[in-house]
Amino acid sequence: MLNILWLNHRDPKHPRAGGAERTIYEVAKRLVEKGNKVTIYCPRWKGSLDEEIIDGIKIIRKGNNFTTHAFLPIFLIKNSFDAIINDLAHGVPWISPVFLKRNNFVFFRHLHARSLPGQVDIILAKIITILEKLYPFIYRNIKIVTESSSSEEDLIRLGLDKKNIVRIPPGVDLNLFSPGKKSKSVQLIYFGGFRRYKRPEYILNVYEQLKTNINHLKIVITGDGKLLQQIREEAKTKNYNIFFTGRVDQDELAGLIKKSWVNLHFSITEGWGLSIIESSASGTPTVAFRVPGVIDTLKDNLNGFLVDDISEFSNKILYIIKNENLFINNSRKFAENFTWEKTADMWRELLGNIEKIS
Repeated sequence: MLNILWLNHRDPKHPRAGGAERTIYEVAKRLVEKGNKVTIYCPRWKGSLDEEIIDGIKIIRKGNNFTTHAFLPIFLIKNSFDAIINDLAHGVPWISPVFLKRNNFVFFRHLHARSLPGQVDIILAKIITILEKLYPFIYRNIKIVTESSSSEEDLIRLGLDKKNIVRIPPGVDLNLFSPGKKSKSVQLIYFGGFRRYKRPEYILNVYEQLKTNINHLKIVITGDGKLLQQIREEAKTKNYNIFFTGRVDQDELAGLIKKSWVNLHFSITEGWGLSIIESSASGTPTVAFRVPGVIDTLKDNLNGFLVDDISEFSNKILYIIKNENLFINNSRKFAENFTWEKTADMWRELLGNIEKIS
């Protein structure tokens, strides 16, 4: 049995928890089921408890996104762990290797330098960009887990040693996300988030392109965020048939995806593109931009299409609609390569090689 500490800036219950937190939860839950102890250390958020247990995973919340780093040294002095996972999902790096010289791991999702402009203060964006360039010094000789070949290439370009990089792709719940009957009229879905680098405003461009080609076209949008209201107002002004669900749970999301004909994805970059695999598992192909991370999860003419310009979206969507059954079957087959059991097994194998602290 190992006692594992997972450092991240959000926990699975965080109001803005996303794909990164889904991976942490699914892996940690399975590590616990195999007899290990897992503690997630993260900042507090409004209405959160300082401590709680979620499916056997212990959650410790201290400080805010920045002060939580100041509390960490004391926490590490008071508590002993066999392994520490420094999760870099949200930009600001953890530096536990300074306090624990062995059995540290890093979980790198994607290069934030691509996605930060327009999202955070210019000064903070520059600081995080500089910190990313320091990874080869901060995390020298430490095993780094990443999800895709795109992210692995980014790490190598930063100067990290390829022999220390381990690729572990996320999984998908193949029972929850499964094919079902499509809506009678064409329904597209967007559930990719509302941060600026996700470019959700392109939903309106796609509707404009398709409205004269598809009768009774409907786009379903799930989630919330700062950019949502702007999209909602413009859709209302133009009388677009766009339905906004707000935040939904996993069961409702899975139901919406399986009814949809195509998943829309506009992100500038991804570590992996979990939403694309969830759509594929549901028999729903995706049209997305040809960008890092997405190219690892979306294969042309198999589970959707990669495009280089927003103007290409409509033709690819129309092609998918005409060949619906082919894409339903191929998308599902592709997704079946990825399960949370496989992902957790790879993490267990990696962590199992460490020297346990007595």
